[in-house]
Amino acid sequence: MISLLCLVLICAAILAAVTVFFKVKRVTVSGESRYSSEEVLEAAGIAEGENLFFLNKVAITNRIFRDRPYLDTVSIRRKFPDTVEIVLQDCVPSAVVSFENRYWLVDKKGKILEEISEEQTAGYCLVTGLELEDPQVGEYLDFSQQEQGKALSIILNTAENSGILKEIMGIDMTKLFEIRLQYTERFVVELGTVEELEKKISFLNQVVERLGSTDTGVIDLTDPQTARFRPQ
Repeated sequence: MISLLCLVLICAAILAAVTVFFKVKRVTVSGESRYSSEEVLEAAGIAEGENLFFLNKVAITNRIFRDRPYLDTVSIRRKFPDTVEIVLQDCVPSAVVSFENRYWLVDKKGKILEEISEEQTAGYCLVTGLELEDPQVGEYLDFSQQEQGKALSIILNTAENSGILKEIMGIDMTKLFEIRLQYTERFVVELGTVEELEKKISFLNQVVERLGSTDTGVIDLTDPQTARFRPQ
């Protein structure tokens, strides 16, 4: 009985200490982001004097994400005895998806970062031929045909991992079995499907390396086992 009473008293003392001490006195913001510290702190809504232990990190994270579509990750870290650190990571724009004469800037995961004008699409990979369902900034692309979404994700991720995404000026996905890339201003790449895409990109690099600096034409990668070049 005495042992139980001691345990209760110890727990009460710990709870009292946690309640009295470990109050938030400082909130810091770090990481690479287009959003200012002031914008993030305002959205976070962490009040001075809140208890570090009882902070609802999920609710804080959701508040920060709201209306800030460029954010990719938000991490809330407690730094005892009195500091909260908010660590941000922005999305990286990868392509522009054209749909019904509107242009949506997206990252490689398909998150819509913003709607831009046709003039602002210069310098980005322009994706055409997709059918979208009610695109909204801050949400992920929703496709009428889910296979289109899978194919686009494979292309963007594989191209980025292979270091050639910046060289792809356009992707025509009107037909998933006849996907075509505009590779720099010199080459049209007939990709066919996304089957064995890594191998196809390897062939693409080999073909480009063997061609002269002024050569232009069509690079046929529809056969995953070989590549063909048709000069123009």
